[in-house]
Amino acid sequence: MSVVRLEFIRRVLKDEAIRLEKNQGLQMKKLLHFRTGSLFNDRSFSVSDSSSNSILSIKHKNYQRFLDMKRIHVNADGKVRQQSFPIHNRFVMGHFNQIGDRLMYDLTEDLVKQIKTDLNIN
Repeated sequence: MSVVRLEFIRRVLKDEAIRLEKNQGLQMKKLLHFRTGSLFNDRSFSVSDSSSNSILSIKHKNYQRFLDMKRIHVNADGKVRQQSFPIHNRFVMGHFNQIGDRLMYDLTEDLVKQIKTDLNIN
């Protein structure tokens, strides 16, 4: 795989990691009332590079995924309603699809020229 393609993949993954952290964080602040803040603060998004590929890693608390699921909640007056906090699947899968689209369609000749000039490649 060429150096330009690897750099393009790294840039896309890094950009999407930043966007995912921002978008998910805004939704978490909106929906959740933090006590310790560990759910929000213990998230990490990183892109690791090697000679042949790049990997986007997301670390979060285990129970974050369970907050996404609907569960029955009974109010004090006995009314039953379903409650969920859509803070995980919607964002992770949405950005996953966006990464796929960007990797398929965004590598244009202009972007190849820009990456080559950034990396000082002829």
